[in-house]
Amino acid sequence: MFACTKLKQLSAKARSVSINPITDPVQHSEGPFWHTNTQELYFVDTFNGTLCRWSYKDKKTQSYHLENHDSVGVIIPIKDKKDYFLVAADRNVYNLYWPSDDNENEAKLEHLITVDESKPKNQFNDGKADSKGRLWLGTLTRNGDLSVAPEGGSLYKISGFGDSLMAEEMERSLSISNGLDWCPEYKKLYHIDSQTRKIVAYDFDEQSGQIQNKKIIFDMADHPNLEGIPDGMTADGSGNLWIALFGGSAIIKIDPNKSILLETIEMPVKYCTSVCFGGPDSANLFVTTSRLKLNEKEVSETPNAGSVFAISYLGVKGRIVHEAII
Repeated sequence: MFACTKLKQLSAKARSVSINPITDPVQHSEGPFWHTNTQELYFVDTFNGTLCRWSYKDKKTQSYHLENHDSVGVIIPIKDKKDYFLVAADRNVYNLYWPSDDNENEAKLEHLITVDESKPKNQFNDGKADSKGRLWLGTLTRNGDLSVAPEGGSLYKISGFGDSLMAEEMERSLSISNGLDWCPEYKKLYHIDSQTRKIVAYDFDEQSGQIQNKKIIFDMADHPNLEGIPDGMTADGSGNLWIALFGGSAIIKIDPNKSILLETIEMPVKYCTSVCFGGPDSANLFVTTSRLKLNEKEVSETPNAGSVFAISYLGVKGRIVHEAII
């Protein structure tokens, strides 16, 4: 299938981009990660506890289901360890061996660490590895109806090796700890608490992994034409941020240094969950989406909701996405 849309620019003539679904729909696709070495896109089907692996070469998707888990938020390859991944599911982080031949009988899941011990309703939501391979993961408090309780989550930094693995709480009282990324020089960490509808920046010490001086760099309240809440996020090669709007049928691009909205891409589905750059030249923007909140009529009207989409002809490229070193 092929779709074409106009990309709205605030200071230039609108140009066309192409938007194509590349996977079959799942309930709630999230957490995309492009693996340059294998030319594969990894993502999750959150509430079905399923990990997905899409091959750019053969356009096929493999899946691996985590038994006895209510949710899975993140899958990140481990550096220099073929077919090994860090997986964040419920409140736990695991070391997963998932062979590329998709033989589930050989797959092995090893528990590494648990966070939010006193909050059994909490779950990991989104995360990335930084330039040193440390894992940054956010949590939220999920109610039985899948709504989110306010200020129950945290942002964790997980680092170390083996028995010395530790989780450090970097920020607390977050409602929906969500998209994060760094500036090209790794002097800033960008983060989203979705319920606030704000994107914030911290001063980031690349060596120590410490953050300070939190500052709001973009507030959706200043842009009444933007609907939904900011969800997943990625930075391009120039350091601009691309953000999925959950419930807003759009992806936005912002300049974090000038705190301005640069572009808006209208999507053919309402619930966009996250984004990452990938493809052979890192020029495609992959967008995960959801059908979780849609009724039957809405699903019939937007049958590709829940698919991963590829947006091309953006005129920008992504940069290296770091693997975990744990």
